[in-house]
Amino acid sequence: MKYFIEISKIIDGAIKLDKVKVENYIRLLMKKLEKDGDDKAAIKLKGLLEKNSSNSLNPMDISSISKTPVDFESRIPMADVIMPESNTDTIILSNKNEMELDAFLLSYKKSDELYSLGLDLPNTLIMFGPPGCGKTKCASYIASKLELPLIVARLDSMISSYLGTTAKNIRNLFEYAQKTPCVLFLDEFDAIAKARDDNNELGELKRVVNSLLQNIDSLGSNTLLVAATNHEELLDKAIWRRFHYKMNIVLPDLEGRKKLIRLFIKNIIKITDKELEMVGLACKGMNGAEIEEVINKAIQKSIIFENEFNINSIFNEIFTIKINIDSNLTLKQIQKLKIKYLRGLDEKIFSYSVISNILKISKSQISVMLKE
Repeated sequence: MKYFIEISKIIDGAIKLDKVKVENYIRLLMKKLEKDGDDKAAIKLKGLLEKNSSNSLNPMDISSISKTPVDFESRIPMADVIMPESNTDTIILSNKNEMELDAFLLSYKKSDELYSLGLDLPNTLIMFGPPGCGKTKCASYIASKLELPLIVARLDSMISSYLGTTAKNIRNLFEYAQKTPCVLFLDEFDAIAKARDDNNELGELKRVVNSLLQNIDSLGSNTLLVAATNHEELLDKAIWRRFHYKMNIVLPDLEGRKKLIRLFIKNIIKITDKELEMVGLACKGMNGAEIEEVINKAIQKSIIFENEFNINSIFNEIFTIKINIDSNLTLKQIQKLKIKYLRGLDEKIFSYSVISNILKISKSQISVMLKE
């Protein structure tokens, strides 16, 4: 049955006398009808809303979502709401990660077909791996692609010092997210999903994890849950079974690094394929956030010190991350470290001639330093 999820949510909201939920899911159904070219049905639904609502109908935005829940102790909101049009992040992932993310998005878009076959919608995704590899941007990208609000949980305000309050906060957040079609994003997930057999934790942790598991199990089909952690080894074993999709987001490979470099340079300078290959190799082992930092710092320093922004500017920033430059080292010793680092990456790519252009020293000097 087409639009089964939206219709079931509207019915559920009506039974529970939840006006906000009914109106939000009617709006989502209208958008789907309009995309499918069924403008007449969408207009009829719009008329019903206008006729039976004290307020005029507005597009789904922050004002149409009920007020975000707050922590009992601090009264600080437990979530931030980001609307789809604000989610403009470009993501660059490995081929494997791209395929996994596409599969997750398609499972939502094909939800009607899945339901017609009696299959549940796989609506949970957990991302794990080193920091700075784009997990948060992936959550934003998912919400943008599906044109859904992104509800970002603020775990700092959810975790309370009052006994039992954290579990209550989790329940309130999940109930809030189920009132509207959205992507609920739990970053630093290990903060509330640690293994219950950790002897260093108090009994309160077990109550929190139990509450989290119960809320994930009762999550509505049209609410997508996305979690992210840099410490997957800390998660409770039962947590993993609750997630249909598991993405191990790894450090970018050479091709990924080259795409990131082009993205962050923003056409400020023209970069040849050979130069891109060199910078990509030099950034080996860096995550996306570090590569962005390198490029941005190179641009900033070029502006501040009125120098030309070029490939050498980028290499200077790479060296500050990759080489431990002690203040007591001489210029010659520093140059020797840079030469060895570049030669260690690829002797064919980083020939004496190339290194000479990067470091502004002669090829004979390079030869002598390598022999010493």
